[in-house]
Amino acid sequence: MATLRLTIEGEPRSISLRTFFSALDNWLAMLRDLDGAISHEVEQSLDWVVSDLSLGSLAVTVESRSRLEEKNVGPEVAHAFVSGLNRIEQEGASPPYLSEEGMKRARRLLRLIGRDGAFGIVATDYVDEARVSARAAASIDQLLPVRRKATGSVEGMLETVSLRGRKPRFVVYQHITRKAVGCLFTREEWLEKVKEALGRRVSVHGVVHYNAKGEPVRIGLEGIRVLREREELPTTDEMAGSQPDLTGEMTTDEFIRSIRG
Repeated sequence: MATLRLTIEGEPRSISLRTFFSALDNWLAMLRDLDGAISHEVEQSLDWVVSDLSLGSLAVTVESRSRLEEKNVGPEVAHAFVSGLNRIEQEGASPPYLSEEGMKRARRLLRLIGRDGAFGIVATDYVDEARVSARAAASIDQLLPVRRKATGSVEGMLETVSLRGRKPRFVVYQHITRKAVGCLFTREEWLEKVKEALGRRVSVHGVVHYNAKGEPVRIGLEGIRVLREREELPTTDEMAGSQPDLTGEMTTDEFIRSIRG
């Protein structure tokens, strides 16, 4: 179980009902987006129940309930939400795991600051706290619009295939940053290949769309290659075994040291 609290800061009786419900709607959508990225489940793995409500500044505390017996990603999702808001506020950079749709939801949430009686938003998982301001709303406006395009590639784990909308898409989560990059593809041409690569590490080639920070936002699929996992790569001994007489009577390590020496 994880506990998460969202506070909309404002004077008593000043925050509009529209702002309150909009905050809750976008908050829940972000949690679902993070859930899918972290749990790797097609359907959401977590339910969120209200455990406390506070007035004045409106504060809603929720607890996670896992639908899965074998794993519970509630604490990871809660932490990703709080740390993600901190990253937007403090660094003006895209947080891990949030897809393009999740980022749009974050922008709607942050744009509530300064409107209808709300002057700030605070989120906490009772380990870390994010206190976001209008600065975060300005930063996220730089993270979503595309500023330039270039032919290139994106490498990461292929997850979350969606066939809804005019153009099917999947999401690649980059290995180091865990940033989500949406990949648009033509269903008739690429669907089977994408299904085969689901859950695998891939390199996607095409026209990459970058934001003002130089981060990839999305890519138009022109080619996809499934990469080997680290445990599938040959060891040094296995590589040396392809030419048994290459090192003579020396071991592979001794042979490499002799070359370097």
